[in-house]
Amino acid sequence: MAFPTGYLREVNDPSTSALIMWDFQVGLAGRALDLDRLLAANRRLLDAADAAGVPVIWSRHTLVPPTLETPGLQCFMLGKQGADSVADIKPFMLVGSPEREFLPGLHPRDHDLVIAKHTPSFFVGTALEQRLRGLGRTTLVFTGVATEIGVDLSAKHSLALGYVPMVVEDAVGSYTAERKEAGIAALRTWIPVVTTDEIIGFWEAA
Repeated sequence: MAFPTGYLREVNDPSTSALIMWDFQVGLAGRALDLDRLLAANRRLLDAADAAGVPVIWSRHTLVPPTLETPGLQCFMLGKQGADSVADIKPFMLVGSPEREFLPGLHPRDHDLVIAKHTPSFFVGTALEQRLRGLGRTTLVFTGVATEIGVDLSAKHSLALGYVPMVVEDAVGSYTAERKEAGIAALRTWIPVVTTDEIIGFWEAA
């Protein structure tokens, strides 16, 4: 799906935009394909956001012990880990675990907002929408890992809530090239998929 450049420039006004940094944690983004390229693109976006006055919001994925998890996420983890029962699921992303920490080369700064979340949607069980409404933000620029999981679900969820989502193709990552390609293809049917250069250009021109 194609979107007019003039429209994209208009909705990417820094005064109404927010940069969403999705799951840049050791156990998630740390396993992404072509991580150095991904980190470089996101560092550029962080610098551009600061220069343009765009707030930066980081998700911090946190899970609970598998036996206390919701049935839906238990089902997901059973399939992902190939476990035979909930009791066999290996705990992951628990509070205090190394995999929950942000990447050493890309992490929140003192003036950024960090919001803990527990599902692949940033809007379920969090204060994100309250914060966005308070800040007057209507355009959400998504980066992070994984393209086809949380980035996809959160971007589409934001669309359903009335926001204008953008997904930055060279600033999102996956664990295989095939999954990244499939994720971007699925997003394009609903959402503007842009580049780091385009977003920076929009913010600088405002």
